[in-house]
This record gives sequence, structure tokens and C-alpha cells, in this order.
Amino acid sequence: MRKKTTTGRRQAGTNTVKKLTHGRSPPPAEQDALVALFNAGRLAEVETLARQFAERYPKAAFGWKALGTALLARGRHHEALTTLQRATEIAPRDSECLNSLGKTLQDLGRAEDALGLFERTLSIKPDYAGAHANRGNALALLGRPAEGLASLDRALSINPDSPIALNDRGNVLKALNRPEEALASYAHALALKPDFAQAHYNMGSVLRELGRLKEGLRHYRRALEFDPESIKVRSGFARCLGRLSFQHEDPAIRRLLIRALREAWCRPNELMTVGRDFLQLNPALVAAIQRAERAWPNPVSREELLGTSGIAALADDELLVALLETTPICDVGLERLLTLLRRSLLETVCVENSPSPAWLRLFPALAMQCYLNEYVYAVTADERALSEALRESLATALQCQIPVTARQLAILAAYCPLDRLPGAATLLERDWPEPVMKVLIQQLREPLEQAEYRRGMPSLSGIGEGVSQLVRNQYEENPYPRWARAALVPPTLTVDAHVRQQFPGVPFRSLRKHANIDILVAGCGTGQHSIETALNFPGAQVLAIDLSLSSLAYAQRKTLELGLTNIRYAQADLLRLDGFDAQFDLIESVGVLHHLEDPVAGWKMLLTRLRPGGFMYLGLYSERARRPVVMARDLIARQGYAATADDIRRCRQDIMDRRDQAEYRQLSLGQDFFSLSGCRDLLFHVQEHRFTLPRIAKLLCELELDFLGFIVDQQTRASYARRFPDDPTATGLDHWDRFEADNPTTFSGMYQFWVQKRC
Repeated sequence: MRKKTTTGRRQAGTNTVKKLTHGRSPPPAEQDALVALFNAGRLAEVETLARQFAERYPKAAFGWKALGTALLARGRHHEALTTLQRATEIAPRDSECLNSLGKTLQDLGRAEDALGLFERTLSIKPDYAGAHANRGNALALLGRPAEGLASLDRALSINPDSPIALNDRGNVLKALNRPEEALASYAHALALKPDFAQAHYNMGSVLRELGRLKEGLRHYRRALEFDPESIKVRSGFARCLGRLSFQHEDPAIRRLLIRALREAWCRPNELMTVGRDFLQLNPALVAAIQRAERAWPNPVSREELLGTSGIAALADDELLVALLETTPICDVGLERLLTLLRRSLLETVCVENSPSPAWLRLFPALAMQCYLNEYVYAVTADERALSEALRESLATALQCQIPVTARQLAILAAYCPLDRLPGAATLLERDWPEPVMKVLIQQLREPLEQAEYRRGMPSLSGIGEGVSQLVRNQYEENPYPRWARAALVPPTLTVDAHVRQQFPGVPFRSLRKHANIDILVAGCGTGQHSIETALNFPGAQVLAIDLSLSSLAYAQRKTLELGLTNIRYAQADLLRLDGFDAQFDLIESVGVLHHLEDPVAGWKMLLTRLRPGGFMYLGLYSERARRPVVMARDLIARQGYAATADDIRRCRQDIMDRRDQAEYRQLSLGQDFFSLSGCRDLLFHVQEHRFTLPRIAKLLCELELDFLGFIVDQQTRASYARRFPDDPTATGLDHWDRFEADNPTTFSGMYQFWVQKRC
């Protein structure tokens, strides 16, 4: 009997809840009732009834099998595992029990164990289409996609109209780098089952990888309609949307974009470019940006800046407010508008009337933006004097218990963090309009929590003198990166599965670890990377270390905010890990080694902590890609800019004024340019080494590491494949060196790559 489902994980439910008439089992009528509930997709009721059967008939397989299948369909794999194991103990030759148990193990990342169960199932029932399909999936997961395809074709020869098997066949064809055939298989599945969310998602993913982004987005949207809570679907939609450009309004996409920002379907900064496209469709906002550009750097009144539309035209743009609250604004024109708007706001601080609804929508969001970018906007001497006077006035008011207005708080919060205001913690005890309370939480409550976490942070090693101490000081002053919301990350249960997904066709030695996976994130900064790693590998234990207590405290707060329990943080200098005896299966250190006094010594130290056969995920600066940065650092030296907040602000304005030169324009388009800590990390770092691919190739040989591949976008991968068809695994570093020579911005975000330690 067919089960009502649209998700691949429920495949094992097909023909698995049949009536049993042998032994002491529930009466046929009760079995029929459960099967009917199962077909209707009423899984909670199935679970309740199946539990009753298991209690009343503990020696009958039916209740255990039904319960296990319901738990599997609901994604509760560990519970399903023990339940289905009980069912197979009672009925060891029940092919449906064995198949469901195999599917459970497969979903838990135990593909080898699952394969054995599928083959055992087929020895009992050779024409079991579901088992053939599941066997094909297991083979593909084990890096044997050609065999997997043959098994899925066998399943379809038995049941040619199975949408699930057709969807799975598409996945295997994708792994075999046969995307057009994969699309045809997904399309066949959708013709049979138009509401099949997983097939829509898979089709969207292949289309995205082929660069057919608008088609891909349509299928992601359909997947969202049918499975709106899926992390994978929401994440895929957001990442596809982030690569698109829009010249015409689309209200439905705009609404989804706002949701994606507020719910962090991906890192919010990944949606900045498409968000800017939609902002450009607001005529009042575009006109205000143009007026700001013409007036810059001279002050103008708010009326002159915003025109007849006033602040409502900006405050009513929900997308603009969402961007202000979630990610640094990465656009020079919009930054200049916001800078001048902030200045005009400061001049109205003495206005006594209550803020309007439009004022409350826009200006607290602007204050949150300024905190997110660490007050990177230009400040004139007059502004500084006015903001200092405001801060002193509010400090006196708090000391004398004189009421402070929402307007005053929002304006001051746009110029300096409120936690620098003496006695500001008492503000949290008052009732405020919701937008103002969000500012108080951001700038008062959260820093107070971080101060507690900082005091209790454990230490694994001392901090070395010289460069280590200088780097630590930089990140104590400017923790990096500053971020607001953690992205949704679809979980990958094992490191092996993740490597196969990232680098299909690349041979490697399996860890074969399904539990007790140990991961080290060396140089975790403010926790964005370590949190995404913990979400990606929910069954792993993650240790995240950093030099900076300020960064670690930020990371700890965000981790607890998300309810994650598989990360622990500690202060350590990775050059001094020789007294630390823990070993790890995976070590991630992205954007860290090139800031050490001796990057190779740091790399070697990390290797002493990596188990034989373990993996490393590294990120190193490219000599070619950093040419604009080198040019800017020369400018900084000539102009005598120091690594202070004021000089960083001045340097940014200098670079903006030089955007007619390609290198400076490139810098002004990157996200790091638009926050104080980001710009300091990008242009003012106390220590920076840069690498070339020949040097990396030589180091991999010396360190006995096998190269698995670069993390690059699909467009780059496709370009590389066209240029070097003789390197299907894309692992030839000599080829990549030639590719980078022709495309010098390829690794502008670092060489990010995976390697494996030889046994």
C-alpha cells in the first residue's frame, strides 16, 4: 500500500505497514485502522496507536514495525532504530522490517550497515522495488554511484511509476555528473507527483548549479509551498535567490526575501546584493540616495535629503528595515544616505514630541545597523561634539533619575554603544516601544551576558609573545566577524557524507565514524564558523578555540542563544597546543594560519592534533587575489593611517573617492569593507602572509596530505571543467594555478580547501 508522503526519508514507509495475521497480533480491523491512518499521513495518530499495539502485543512484530516506520517518517531516527531492531528480532525474515531498519541506518549516516540490510532484504524478496531503490542510494553514498544507478534502474523496472525511485535516480545521475539526465528523472517524478517537495528541491539545486537560476528558484518556491519547514529547502531557496538579479518588482519574492533575512535562511550578508536590487526599485529611496551622493560630504536637512516623501518612504520599506537590522549595508550610495540621515537625526535630538510610527520603524533600525557595522560611518567634528554632549546629558539624567526619551536613546545608539553609558543597565527595567527595546537588548543586555561569559572562559594554553599577542589585542578591540543571526544549516550526519557531497568522485579514505566525532575549530573568532560546523555535524563534539576572549564571549552567547550543546569554547594559542593531548577527526582553520608569525609551524602543530586519516578544512590568502589589498596597504602606509577607528573611517572615505581605479572599486564592493572590524581585518591586520598554489602543493607533499578539493561556487567549477576536461575531480593544483592566472579574483575569499592526513 502506498503511503502519503513527499519526502525521500519516508521511502521506507512504502509497503511497510501491512496487516499481519500470524501469531498473537492486533485484530485485522485494528490493523486496518492503523494502515488507513498511515495512508492519510496522520503520523502522530499512527504513533499513538502503534505504541498501544506494542504494549498489548509485545511479541508481535506488527506494532513495533508500525511504530518504527512512523518514527522514521517523522525524522526521529534514533527512536526508530531501537524500535525496528526490536521488530527484526521478532521477525528476522520480515523483508519490510529489514528494509525500514536499513533506511534508518542510512539516514543516520551508516551507509555500509544499511547496504548489508538491503542486500539481506533482497535475498528474501528479490523483487522488492523499495529495497532495490534504497540499495542504490546506499551505494551512491558509499561513492559507488554507477552501481547505485543500476540498482535504481532495477527498482524502476519493477515499479516504473515510483516518483521516489525516479527522484533518487536523479540524485545518482547528478553524482555521476550527468545533470541533464538528472533533470529529466526529476521531471518524470514530478509528472507523477506534482507536490513532491524533495524532487522540486533537487531539481532546483541542479538548475542552480547549471547557472539556470530563475528556473531553479521556481522549483525551490514550489518545494517551499509543499514543505515550508524544511531547513534544506529554505536554505537552498535563499542561496539561489542570493545569486539572482532583479530589475522588476516581484512582491512574492520580496516577501520571501524579507523572511529569509529575518529567519536567516542563509547568512544575511549573502542576500545583500539581491536586497540592493529590490531597494533600487523604491523610487523614493533611489532619489534620496542620489541627493545624498550630490550633497556628500556636506550636511543637508532631512527635508532636503528625503524630499516630499519624508521618512515614511524609507520606513515603509520592510526590506530596508530588515537589512538594517540583520547585516551591514554593503553599498556606498546607501551608506552615504544613512550617514547624512543620521547626522540630520542628531540635529533634531531636542524635539520633544513623541516619535511617529514611521520614526520608530526606521531610526531604531538605523541604530542597530550602526552597532552592527561598529560605527564605521564617517563622523564630522561637529557631529562628534553633539553626540558627546548627548551622551553626557543622558549620563547625567540617569544619575539623577531624570526620564530619558526613546528618541534620545535611538539617536545616541546610532553614534556609540549604549553599554558605554554609565548606569545604562537600568534602562532595561523600563517599558519601551518594541523597536527601541530591540536596540537595548542588542547594546545592553547582550554585552552584559558576554561580560559574564568572558569571565568564565577556560584557557587551554598561554598566549605567546610578539605576533600572537598583537593579533589577540586586535581581536579584543574588534572581535571579528560581527554578525547578528546564524544561518540555517542542513545537517550532515557524518564527515564522510559531507566530503562525498562536497567532492563527488574524489577518492578518499572513509573515517567510518557515525558517532563520537571530534572536531577542532582553530581560530573560531565570534563563532559564526563553529556554530555552522556544529549544526552541520549535530552528532559531533566541537571544540572551538581562539586568542580573543571578546570573540569567544560573543561566540558563547550566540551558541547558547541557539540552544546548541555540542560546542565548547576555550582560549588558546594554536602555536602552543603541544601541551594539549586531545586528538581530532576533523580540524577546521579558515582565515587563521596566514595571521600567524609562522603559518607553516601552526599548520604542523594542528597536524599533531589530527588523527591518522583525519581531515582538515583550511583557508589561506591568495597572493594574486590580494593584489588590491596590497595596493591599499601601500596607500595606508603612505597616508600614515593607523589602525584606530577614526583612521579606518578616514581611510575608507579615501578608498571610496578612488573607486575610478579597479582595485579600489573591488575593495569597496566586498562585505568586509563595510564594518570596522571587517575593514581592520581586511586592510589593517597586524600580520598577513599570502600563498601561491605551487607553494601550497609543495607543502601538501611535505606534510603528507592528500588534496580533496577547493570550496568554490558552481560557476567557477563549471568554468574549470570546461578548461581542463582531463581533470574531472578538479584536484590538479597545477591546473588551478593556470586557471587562477587567467582569473585572478577566483580566490578573493581565500583558497578554501579540504585535505586528508595519510595513515
